[in-house]
Amino acid sequence: MALHDQQFLNQVGQPRLAPRVFNLQRSGQAEHAMGEFRAWAGYKNLGSDVVTGGLAHLQHVLSFAGTDVAGRTGVHAHLAHAHIVIPTSGRGVFSYDGIATPALPGMVIVQHGGTVHDQFEYSYAAASAAENRATPLSVEPTPADAPPRSFGFIELFVPQKFANVEIVPPAEVTPELERTAWDHPYHLPGARFSLQAADAPGAAYRPLAGSPGLEIRDCATWEPSAGLVATWIIRPASDPPTVGPALAPVIEGEADGVDILTVIAGSVAFARPGGVGLLLHAGDTLTCSQGWLGDIAACSPDMSLLRFFIAARAADLPRATPEEIGRLEALGPGIVTRSEIRPEGDTRPINGLR
Repeated sequence: MALHDQQFLNQVGQPRLAPRVFNLQRSGQAEHAMGEFRAWAGYKNLGSDVVTGGLAHLQHVLSFAGTDVAGRTGVHAHLAHAHIVIPTSGRGVFSYDGIATPALPGMVIVQHGGTVHDQFEYSYAAASAAENRATPLSVEPTPADAPPRSFGFIELFVPQKFANVEIVPPAEVTPELERTAWDHPYHLPGARFSLQAADAPGAAYRPLAGSPGLEIRDCATWEPSAGLVATWIIRPASDPPTVGPALAPVIEGEADGVDILTVIAGSVAFARPGGVGLLLHAGDTLTCSQGWLGDIAACSPDMSLLRFFIAARAADLPRATPEEIGRLEALGPGIVTRSEIRPEGDTRPINGLR
């Protein structure tokens, strides 16, 4: 058992049923580390890597410079089995297979393993690095009168280590290349690109089953991730309360997976069988075996909880060795088997070449 919160351990002792996976990372136990992947971005590891044996990597990414200073990412692809991006502040703009796509809080984006993309716009709005690190997180649409924020997002990869293939370096991206749809042979079969906007019909909040006073949004990541990752957002019920069939954050027929919960805002308390409780605050992340965590017992009025479920079958998928990752990353532009300049106004779906 990996447990990094000694106060919690002293308070409740060992859980009655020892979990196979358990890691509680409090907000202050990690900071945004600069330049891990992009020199202008900070990456806060949310503590799922080691406890899951490299099955998952969850992080918060935050811009520490604007596009006018740092430039774009360049055209690239992450050859992971699943890749989910949930904006939490500010504004970014990506090009996905030639389609310019704004990324704003309230959206949930699923990139299949190999979606070719380029981040060419991102906001920065802080006076200092310390102020930037304190940027509030939200998974709800930003009010029109809200102050400017730096672009940030929660990012989940399955598995932790994968190939990052650069196809076009930042300085060589042209407007024509920005509108190019790309095809290559490393798409995960059954997975696809998906964007759920906050106002999409399927994004409507519903009552949380068994928890009066709470509501839940299904972020619709299960199908586009080829049945690997499900995602929900849970919050206090609206006024007036939501109506319709209740929804539980479970996938029928799935067992032995991994749950990851990160508190976006406020606080939430869970009650487990045997009286072992757990209180999470904003910025805390819990990674545990499916079924270990009990029901929500209480929460603050501003609570916002992001919950991922990773299917057990994800652990059986092949993972590239360091040598294989090196060979894939060396492919560069050679990974591309077909490209096509999308005309302005092209409405074909992302990954339409396939």
